[in-house]
Formats: sequence, structure tokens, C-alpha cells
Amino acid sequence: MKPNLPQHPCAGKCQRFTDEQCKTCLDQKIEDREFQLGVAPDEAYVKTLVQEYLPGDVVCITEAWRPNTNNLYVFENVSGDTAQVSLFASGISRTMAIAAGFCVSIKNIRHATAAEIHANRRLTPVEQALAEVS
Repeated sequence: MKPNLPQHPCAGKCQRFTDEQCKTCLDQKIEDREFQLGVAPDEAYVKTLVQEYLPGDVVCITEAWRPNTNNLYVFENVSGDTAQVSLFASGISRTMAIAAGFCVSIKNIRHATAAEIHANRRLTPVEQALAEVS
């Protein structure tokens, strides 16, 4: 009698192969099916932070130790987990904006909100809450 299971992908190669699929292959099929159904656990997905930011995006620095944390910055590029940002300010040249920029961990930046861009600075949590209400 021929089994109704799909052919074992390691047939003739896998030492665990008998008449049925081994645990390794069954686990892989379950994982593949979870991805197809969209029910795979979050940690199973490969996350790339780079795709969250495009050059020219206006961002805020979330680190409290920065001397001027209320400034807004422009995302320039990324290398590994380090982002290069330049100062977001009108009335200064691009060269000056880049010179006033720095490198920061990509984990320590976030997109600026529309209210922050309009105010031309990072808002406090209280101001942010008021901006969301109005």
C-alpha cells in the first residue's frame, strides 16, 4: 500500500527516513503552513528595520542623553544597525545640516508625527497627546 503523504524530501539521504516523514520534515511542513496561513509567531518572521525608513524621512531621536532632544532630523542612510541623520531645519544649507547630524542606533529613532513636523520640533508627551485630540 502506497502512503498518501507527499514524498519525503530527503528520501535516500535522510537517516531518519522510514516509510513516513521524519520529525524534521514534518516540523518544516508545519512552519511553512503557518507562514501560508499567517499564523506564524512574530519571532519567526525576519524583521528588517531598514525598510521602515527611507532617505529623506523626518525622524526624532528617542534617546534622552542627546543634548538637543527636541530637534527633528532627516534620515540619510543606514549601515548595519546605525543610522546617519542630519539636522532638519529651514534656512541652513544641506552641507550644514549634514555637518550638524550624527550617527545613532536605528533602534533609537522614530518617525516624526505630522504635528511635530508642523511645530518644527519634537513634542513632549503632553503636547503630543493634545495634538492628537485637536
